[in-house]
Formats: sequence, C-alpha cells, structure tokens
Amino acid sequence: MNAKRRRVSHLVRVARIRVETAVVAIEGDDKDDEEAERQAIEKAELFSDDVWVMQPFDETAYRPHVQSMTSREELAELTKEGRSADAALADLGDAIHYQILKANCDTGEGELALQPWLQVDEPDLLASDLCRGWIDALEDLGLTHLSERLDDLTAGSPPMPSDLVLFNVKRRSPPKA
Repeated sequence: MNAKRRRVSHLVRVARIRVETAVVAIEGDDKDDEEAERQAIEKAELFSDDVWVMQPFDETAYRPHVQSMTSREELAELTKEGRSADAALADLGDAIHYQILKANCDTGEGELALQPWLQVDEPDLLASDLCRGWIDALEDLGLTHLSERLDDLTAGSPPMPSDLVLFNVKRRSPPKA
C-alpha cells in the first residue's frame, strides 16, 4: 500500500556570508608574525564602523545557506500564543553563530579563526559535532577520507605527509636499536 505523503509548508530564513575588511598598520619584530596578528586584531576591535569596507558577495565562491526553518503549522501555534512569524524566525536565528574557516587557495594553507562565542556549557560536544560535520561535508565532496585516516592514526598506523599538517601529527622516531 502506497501511503500519500502529506505536504507541509515551511518558512525558511536563509543567510549569505559577506566579509568586511580594514587595513591595519603594525610595527614590530619581523620574526614574530603571531604577535603582529594579535596586535592587528586588538587594533581592529577598536575601529569604528566607518573604517570597515563591505566586500561584495561573490556568488561564484559562496552560496546562501539555511539559517533557521519552521513549518507553518508550528508558526500557527506560536501565533496563537501571540507571537509573529518574523519574531519566531528571528528567535530561531538568535542561537545561530558562525565559525570561520579561512583558506588560501593559492598556497593550500588554511586555519580556523576562532570566534568569542565559542564559550559554551558543553564545548567538547559542540566542537566534536562541528568537526564531524566538517569532515562529513568534505567527504561528501570527495575531497578526502578523513574519518578513515583518523581511525587509522588512532589504531597506530604511520602518518602520511598530509596527516602531519591535517591532524598536527608528529613523526614518530624510529625505535632505538
């Protein structure tokens, strides 16, 4: 017997990411890039809004994503409680925060730019979930087999060159004879 699927209507709040940039002049030791980065961030945190320049959205490199979603039935229940659909969607979006993965496609280097909001009650759970989501998304793209490599490394297999960068794995010294 083929059961008919009931159609449901949703309101979906979508978002697209844009970046603001500013230029910071830093004087310091030429051997200490980390210190220069720290100083630049400290200065940038004090900039007024008029210093920042909004970069245009690049639809060839980025796409909108779903920020929050609710069914019209759920919204109808909230409306009965005296809340508007816009307020309900906004409330759903309030708990959403973004973590930034920065990549230099020319050099193949990347980093995670930690954000201040990542101070939560269960940081290990959140970090684990984020990492699992990133690994699954990369595997869906066919870019790598990160889960298997993590399992292999955990089981004691020797690291491959990419593992040294990817998982910050140190080469094991050969056993002394």
